[in-house]
Amino acid sequence: MYLKDVFKTKKNISFKKIVLNSKDIQKGDLFIPFGGIVDRNTFILDALDKKCSCIITDKKIHHEKIFYTKNLETEIIAIFNKYYNYPLKDIKLIGITGTDGKTTMSSILSNLLNCPNIGTNGFLIENKVYPLSNTTPPLDILYNCFDMIRNKHFKNVVMEVSSEAYLTKRIGALPFDVAIFTNITKEHLDKHKTFANYLNCKLQLIKNSKIAILNKDSKYYYYFKDNANCSYSYGFKKGSDLRILYYKLYFDKTFICFKYKNKKYKLVYPLLGKFNVYNTSAAILTMLTLGFSMEEIFLRFKNLKQVPGRMEIIKNKNYFTVLDYAHTTNATYNVLKFFKKFNKNIITVVGCAGERYKEKRKEIGNLVLKYSKFVIFTSDDPRYEDPLDIIAEMIGKSKKTNYISILDRKKALEVAFLISEVNDLLLILGKGRDNYMLIKDKKIKYSDYDEIIALLKEN
Repeated sequence: MYLKDVFKTKKNISFKKIVLNSKDIQKGDLFIPFGGIVDRNTFILDALDKKCSCIITDKKIHHEKIFYTKNLETEIIAIFNKYYNYPLKDIKLIGITGTDGKTTMSSILSNLLNCPNIGTNGFLIENKVYPLSNTTPPLDILYNCFDMIRNKHFKNVVMEVSSEAYLTKRIGALPFDVAIFTNITKEHLDKHKTFANYLNCKLQLIKNSKIAILNKDSKYYYYFKDNANCSYSYGFKKGSDLRILYYKLYFDKTFICFKYKNKKYKLVYPLLGKFNVYNTSAAILTMLTLGFSMEEIFLRFKNLKQVPGRMEIIKNKNYFTVLDYAHTTNATYNVLKFFKKFNKNIITVVGCAGERYKEKRKEIGNLVLKYSKFVIFTSDDPRYEDPLDIIAEMIGKSKKTNYISILDRKKALEVAFLISEVNDLLLILGKGRDNYMLIKDKKIKYSDYDEIIALLKEN
């Protein structure tokens, strides 16, 4: 392809592909230093040394191969659209943001819409999973996904949009058809430094979307609504476009009654917890916005599957094992509170990630010690930190004695199964369906789910 096909220039320079990270450059590529924590313009000399074809940047640099644009954040979307021949032209792009619930919400919607899903669990399309390095990948990877989705003739795609993606300007001003806001709590401040910065990053998705589906029960509802191009709301509060009237939680299902356009509806579905009452409401409202009838939505809910790794119940002869990805204070509390209603004999296996969210460790430790009969503290992606130090921070100065520490997560699960008695509930928190453990700079193959299945066969 030629540069003049994607960018305003008269120069007839050909290039092979678009690259955003200088590490990936091959001879003849178009390099656009965009996104990331560091200024990628510092790698321009490296890109030239690797004989890239040309460079587009928002820095004024005099060089025959370097082209300037004032607003790269917007221009880069136009460049990718032209390069891939507008892959989203006939596809609805649905973005989901929130402190908790992004993965669950995206799984629910992609299940109901029978469409691809981009997020924490990778790029899921037609029962295939392509691993991603980030929950929200950079634009070059995203557009490659969009191109594949277009070629498979899907009409919708659901995508998790992390605040970090906007903090690092990873996705620029990518336009969305629908944005869904689930909730926001004071997490991830190690990266954003202040809650105001965190809130503003979440807001960017709303600003870049045609329609916003907002949680009216959130104290930040009007902050998002006032910045939305068009919005619809869900929640318990009066005036919600989809108002939740009441619900009842069971161990293996949920009943909900809601009102939409002055008509009441009742629904039973296989998702658990009050937070999934919100997720379900948001999913219904989103589908209505996309043009689905209520009858079609209810039919699709009949075939809704359990979300893997999210309050995933695995039945054994004598007790239940629950696998959940909860790794924030709020998510941990919600999971514990829900299962405590049905079983007071909870044995919890839990850890906290290294080099992440240190301020929450003590909070999570206090919660699991309070709501569990017994706790096994263990490793959870320690990276370069010592797992013993992480566990010490989780326990703090607690006077509780209902715990032990086992650094090897596999052994921690083995011990949990050994000490579990009839009618206990074994709760495995933190990693969900992850298939690796991050130790230093390596991804070591590991899966809670695989270990649980193996242990169930032995027992």
